Amino acid sequence: MLGLFALAGGYYVLFKGNTAAEDSEYFYIRSDDTYERVRENLVAKHIIENVQTFDMVAKQMNLPNTYKAGRYNIPKGMSNVNLVRLIRSGKWEKVVVKVPVEMTRSQIVAMLSEQLQPTKKEIEEALNGEWVKQSDFTEEDKWSVFLPDHYHFNWATPADKVIARFVDEYYKFWTTERENKAKQQGLTTKQAVVLASIVDGEAIHVDEMPIIAGLYLNRLKKGQLLQSDPTVLYVVGREGRHRVLNRDLKTDHPYNTYKNIGLPPGPLFAPDKRAVDAVINPAKHNYIFMCARPDGSYRHNFTASITQHNRNAAAYRRSLDRRGVRR
Repeated sequence: MLGLFALAGGYYVLFKGNTAAEDSEYFYIRSDDTYERVRENLVAKHIIENVQTFDMVAKQMNLPNTYKAGRYNIPKGMSNVNLVRLIRSGKWEKVVVKVPVEMTRSQIVAMLSEQLQPTKKEIEEALNGEWVKQSDFTEEDKWSVFLPDHYHFNWATPADKVIARFVDEYYKFWTTERENKAKQQGLTTKQAVVLASIVDGEAIHVDEMPIIAGLYLNRLKKGQLLQSDPTVLYVVGREGRHRVLNRDLKTDHPYNTYKNIGLPPGPLFAPDKRAVDAVINPAKHNYIFMCARPDGSYRHNFTASITQHNRNAAAYRRSLDRRGVRR
């Protein structure tokens, strides 16, 4: 009889459901959490119902020395044994970080600090780490490492390792073939990303990207000003803007390509990878001018003639005036 009581007690401690989450609930263990903090959080967040039985199992299974940091999905009714196995196994739930096309620098920092363990300050400090010089980046073109894609992370990844992951993915994207193609256009990989951000800013239709890329490369080779409206909007702000004004073109700023020859110092935002491929696989032509068509198609008229370009630009300005677009 005593043996049956002991067996029943052992089963109760080990295998009876002891988690109180509704349906399922994420439990976060930071990379710098002590076991005492992990236990406190399990209690404070009402993850476990019977603390005494959990403690017995946790100590017996050496959880204080084996738990792994991360985000865990804790279903309701999980036993002490299975809960301990889960958080010492490292089978954390991945966080999918999506960098969308045209994501700005401030948006990238905010997103990483919201979705992962590091704070905004920690992310900013990591962005200014030794990797910048070691990888021959500048304070401006270092933002080239953030290429649009889906990235899988352990929630508890420290800030320096978060940034290192993007650097690694950048170099994976830049295969030897892609790098050689960039060199054929007279560009480094970083410059290719910078130009891609301009192409992306201009192109609504993907099939125009190689044409636009070829146009800007023609200007670069001729030593002409790029005169790119997206670079001006980067300077004056894109929010609520539908038209670049003459006074905007006169703004003194390193990114204003109406005043500075060559590429701006860094990318305007995270460019579409298709724009990057367009830059290293540009269309061959003699165009050096482009202007949005006045028909609202979001396509462009391209030409090598300044006379024809002036006609195209005048037609586009009239279309904006007719629609009442003032800024």
